[in-house]
Amino acid sequence: MLYKLFQSAQSETEFDELLRLTFTENERAMMLERWKIFDAFDQGMSQREVSKEVPCSIVTATRGAKVYRENKTVIQRFLEIWRQE
Repeated sequence: MLYKLFQSAQSETEFDELLRLTFTENERAMMLERWKIFDAFDQGMSQREVSKEVPCSIVTATRGAKVYRENKTVIQRFLEIWRQE
């Protein structure tokens, strides 16, 4: 159901509007932060380095590290798209 909803966005502007309607400003910021964390880990940074670079708490970096380790291949595929911006 959500896939079709988000897929229906015809432009980046529509997609951004849909994100604003669906998620709070804090939730959107957290999603962006998570991908910055993944990107930093993929570049070989330590958790401490990530917490300073992003910036985020060490706890947030630790949680991101766990998700990154468990899903590295899939995350790297999406990071290729992320880095095209």
